[in-house]
Amino acid sequence: MQVEGDKSAFPAWARWPDFLRKTALALGCLLLGAAGICWVAANWEHATAFQKLAGAQILLAGLLLAACRPARPPAAGRVIGGRQISGPPSPVLALDLAAVATGGLLALFGQIYQTGADSWQLFLLWALLLIPWLLARPGVFLGLLCACLANVAAALYLGIFGSGVFGAILGDTPAAGGILLAGLNILLLALWEAAAGRLGDAWRIGPRALLMTAGGWLLAAQLAVLDADFAAWRLMGLGGLLAAAAYYLYSVRKPDLAMVALAGLAAFALFAVALLSSIRSEAALLGGVLALTAVAGLGVHRLLRLWRADREPDGAPDTDQSFPWFISLFRLGTMAFTAALLVVFIFITLGADAGTAWAAGLCASAAGIVLARAKPGRLAQEAGLVLGAAGVFMSVGGLYALDDPAAVARGGLILAYGLAMYRLAGNAVLRFLCAFAVLVALLVLGWPEGAAVPGLLDGGASLSGALPAYFRLWWLAVAAVLAWAIGQQRRRWGVMPLAWALSCVVQLLAWTAPAPAVFGLSSAWGGAPEVALLWLACAALPVCVLAAVLWRAPGVPPALRLAAPAALALASVGWMGAPGVSMALLWLVLARAFGSRSLLAFAVLGLLAYLSRFYYMLDSTLLQKSLVLALTGGWLALAGLALGHVLEPPGKEDRAAHGAPRRPVLRGSVGLVAGLLLILAVVNAGIRQREGILRNGATVVLALAPVDPRSLMQGDYMALRFEPAEQLRNALRDGATPEARAVNARRGGFMILRRDAQGVWRLAGMLADRDAGGDPLPDGSVLLEFRLRNHEVRIVTDAWFFPEGQADRYASARYGEIRVGSHGTGLLRRLLDQDLRPLGPDA
Repeated sequence: MQVEGDKSAFPAWARWPDFLRKTALALGCLLLGAAGICWVAANWEHATAFQKLAGAQILLAGLLLAACRPARPPAAGRVIGGRQISGPPSPVLALDLAAVATGGLLALFGQIYQTGADSWQLFLLWALLLIPWLLARPGVFLGLLCACLANVAAALYLGIFGSGVFGAILGDTPAAGGILLAGLNILLLALWEAAAGRLGDAWRIGPRALLMTAGGWLLAAQLAVLDADFAAWRLMGLGGLLAAAAYYLYSVRKPDLAMVALAGLAAFALFAVALLSSIRSEAALLGGVLALTAVAGLGVHRLLRLWRADREPDGAPDTDQSFPWFISLFRLGTMAFTAALLVVFIFITLGADAGTAWAAGLCASAAGIVLARAKPGRLAQEAGLVLGAAGVFMSVGGLYALDDPAAVARGGLILAYGLAMYRLAGNAVLRFLCAFAVLVALLVLGWPEGAAVPGLLDGGASLSGALPAYFRLWWLAVAAVLAWAIGQQRRRWGVMPLAWALSCVVQLLAWTAPAPAVFGLSSAWGGAPEVALLWLACAALPVCVLAAVLWRAPGVPPALRLAAPAALALASVGWMGAPGVSMALLWLVLARAFGSRSLLAFAVLGLLAYLSRFYYMLDSTLLQKSLVLALTGGWLALAGLALGHVLEPPGKEDRAAHGAPRRPVLRGSVGLVAGLLLILAVVNAGIRQREGILRNGATVVLALAPVDPRSLMQGDYMALRFEPAEQLRNALRDGATPEARAVNARRGGFMILRRDAQGVWRLAGMLADRDAGGDPLPDGSVLLEFRLRNHEVRIVTDAWFFPEGQADRYASARYGEIRVGSHGTGLLRRLLDQDLRPLGPDA
């Protein structure tokens, strides 16, 4: 929404050859990591457990060896266009890929040996095993991954065990967990800042992500206690202290205005929720709107003063078009929320309905523009922007909801209003809101009658049903490219909010557009060639833009002008019909061409969001997705390596590396190898223990009742409920006996099982501690450990993982065969039918 200044643009050394090489390698590693997740989730039945575990460990060792390769110093780069090109980040990316592969290995281990361990244990173990690598070779991705895993593990743990002693200190409320998680992220933020020099986080991604996460957990805690008296205000006060500390630290001690803006946005959200929790009348609602407007205006005013004091003069006019992204984000969040509350107030007090909302919206828009353009003061100007945004919501929504005019007439009115409002608004954020609202309204109004707006995850959509989505997607993407190109001219800065609005609408449409099967191109050519042509057009758009940009870019070798678009075109073949990836690649190219870090972040987030949806598309198997991801990622990685080899011949690398200090490199490699040995030792020790149970454990058959969902990391599975678990839950519910009370206190215990005449084991009793004194167990009895989780009794595991597409094979499962070790640890070996015959490969 703004033309970014020098501080947020790409550094001068980030020339096209260097950018293309690093981007190809990073994208290749990302897609290869996603391919590994899909392959693990597919649970390929044609490979044995030994082959899977051995192959995963060999792959992990190979990636670690690649990561131990010394990175080339900047002096080894080739001079192109008068600038040096640094060495490729292949060792760093290999280590990042190894970190992802570690999680895949742990997920594979849990998939094969189905002990039913708590999810928080998996994520915590994953994070702990990555710490040696993080200490040996700190990096942004490793740091973020460890922080993410720590958050997930802590959240899952608190969901099971509660806040414990901290709950007594903070209060036994649902907010205690959120406060603890916010404190965890503040601690991680302090550690990150202390190690900022070693992590190499030049763009300060980590601190900003951790601060937003801390604010998000505080907001979640506040929403959890809205019904409690003054609890929301107490949490708002805690958020205010956090914002004040961030303001002092990042405006005085360690200047980073983005951190100040993000902390202020979190404090505003907490204040808004606390204010809403206290509103009991229309007058209070209006007072809340005025208070939020004042807080937002003061926040924007203070951010602008800090920014102008820190800004280096560059000759650019000091207008809202040149404001940095964090000020625009702060204003967008505060303005949109306050305007939505104002719309609610207008509807309540004036009794407006959909038919008259557009008229009230016109009045609000006119008043807001007059007040904002008069500039009587910062607070009054912010009030005008809020009023204008409320007018946009009511006018566009009211015109869209009218019944009398036809859709074409309503669309014309909305477009006319949008053009006038965009021209008169003058503020970049208000223009973005106006353009986005108008584009969404026109997109829905212009949808063909009888064609449903594309669903999110619906499978089996017809090819003809995809035509409206892809047709609009392509034209809007072309319009976005043109808007970005036009907006780079100083006299055309006003087009930038439209460019951002178009990009957001395109990415939203790409995420929700119906997607065909991975290998559905041949059927598309035969059944709906117009759809296939649109797939081709979407895939070719980033290729054409890259070719056009490289043709005009200075200092690019002629061979690269042809090779880079050709490599991207070949990679795009694998994404035919997957517009989310094509659009993300388009934003990446435009981000580098126009020097926009904000657009680069938008592209990365859009790609990650689409890959998460791609996993859940049911029209293709996980193995097919894994194949396409692996082939595309492998090709991009090879292209990046080849480009680095061409730019830096081996001879130059060796000469540059000769005489370089080797001790830090060797010390880092020793740390990486030590971390690898630790991972392999932990995994293989677990394998040995579980193989011993499967080989020597007692066989127990329990009755069960299954259902069938899908897990993200481990693929298709059947949720299990064992019959003894239901009996135990009923016995523990009242806690009438001392043994039941002891089991509830320990959150688990041991069940005593005995075999009946049909060979099925039934519950005969329970113990809180298997080593407690008492009479010995009768002959033929077995002790099996169980746990209490979320008021449910978990016996061994609550899921049976099977190869993708094999649900019908296990639909007739009625019993589970468990092997029980000498200490009561159980492993689910296989499922049995009603006649106790094994299902699956053992049948």
